[in-house]
Amino acid sequence: MKLEIVQNEFMKYWSMAEKVTGTKSTMATLASVLCVADETGVTLNSTDLKTTIRVKAEGVTVLEPGKAILPLKVVGELFKKIVVSPFTVEVDNEKGTINAGRSHYSFTTYNVGDFPDLPSPRAAEEFTRVSAGELSRVLAEGGIAGAPNEDFPKYLSGGLMQIAGGELRVVATDGRRLSLSKTVIENADAESSAREMLLPLKSLEEYQRILTSFSPDQEVEVLQDGAVTYFNMPGVQYSVRCIDSKFPNYERILSNTSTTQMQAERAGFMQALDRINIVVGDNSRVVILTLSPGAGMELSGRAPEIGEANESVDASISGEPLKVAFNVGYLMAGIKAFHGSDVTLAFNGAEGQMMITRPGGTDFIYMLMPIKLKSMDASETAGES
Repeated sequence: MKLEIVQNEFMKYWSMAEKVTGTKSTMATLASVLCVADETGVTLNSTDLKTTIRVKAEGVTVLEPGKAILPLKVVGELFKKIVVSPFTVEVDNEKGTINAGRSHYSFTTYNVGDFPDLPSPRAAEEFTRVSAGELSRVLAEGGIAGAPNEDFPKYLSGGLMQIAGGELRVVATDGRRLSLSKTVIENADAESSAREMLLPLKSLEEYQRILTSFSPDQEVEVLQDGAVTYFNMPGVQYSVRCIDSKFPNYERILSNTSTTQMQAERAGFMQALDRINIVVGDNSRVVILTLSPGAGMELSGRAPEIGEANESVDASISGEPLKVAFNVGYLMAGIKAFHGSDVTLAFNGAEGQMMITRPGGTDFIYMLMPIKLKSMDASETAGES
């Protein structure tokens, strides 16, 4: 196999493949990219055994067809740091060379037969079709409350993808908060029974980043074949192994009622919380919201031996007066999750669930449980959160 590579164009596709590799695995082939070069071009394949990507690369010319396993540790780093473009890569009998101007490098590769078998969607059935822009949005918003590093229960590290009521929904939870984002699916049957699958959040987060490289109008075909889900776009096939676990019935905990309602300018609210977080973020992690209808909102936070912070934020408040406390990081995450000029918060007393939504919209919901206020400093309360 021999290739001529134009660095700037090619690296976009190499980076997609690189991020799906099993760099922490003891299997050397998982920390590598399988490069297949033929008359149709170059396809880059990589996997960590849970997630797999096949991407048709651009910025590369096939001088001699063939297959080769290219190790990330040497070849991938050289690809990034070579300053001459174009350059050539040649592999023969598991020995490789890179020629870039007056610079020459050699490396050892692996037997192509040692690369794991990759899943194929030949028997897969269609789950849905959705634009890249909307899929990117619901993945980013819907996955924000999950716990990708948690192993038990398994569903905490997963994002639920569900088709129900003519909508595609993505839902995640870490047990203390829940995020839900949804989009209407064109030509979907709103009366059909719900279909769902639970996928690793880390894989969904990586695919969401890949989607941002494509036109928002690009259609994504989502297929399902037993334990594997496929996301197909022209030139890119991304597959994910499903999590074998049952996601909780999230709909039963979502409430449409509230005792206090607030709408505020999103950027100003976030900036005030960020300043509170400077004081409490490494200590108590608690922010107290005092809401007074007709008088706005006060934010406060205190960290023993560090200091305290107080902020006033303009807000439109209706319903009952309220004093309520939250983990400041969790509250900021929900407000940061979506784009928009304003944010709406609906409260259910000092101990009931709080819901963050877009004003006038229901396509994004972030539910967060408060920290119980007791007759002690907020900093002492934080240790129980």
